[in-house]
Amino acid sequence: MLGICPNCKIKLKSPPFRDRETNEVMIVMIYRSKVDRKLPIKKIHDIGYCEICKATKQDIEEQNKREDNNL
Repeated sequence: MLGICPNCKIKLKSPPFRDRETNEVMIVMIYRSKVDRKLPIKKIHDIGYCEICKATKQDIEEQNKREDNNL
């Protein structure tokens, strides 16, 4: 998985961390349980957060801004 969420693509080891799951083992377990049971993963833009790691849209946008500013 290389340190990213398979659903929202947020980098797990980069801030912001606000109440989101950063443990890769837990994220893989959550993701695999949904995939194995053929449950749909809701879109982040529809529910406001990632079902897998619990990152919010704001977290993802903030991380993307940080990366853009570092370029």
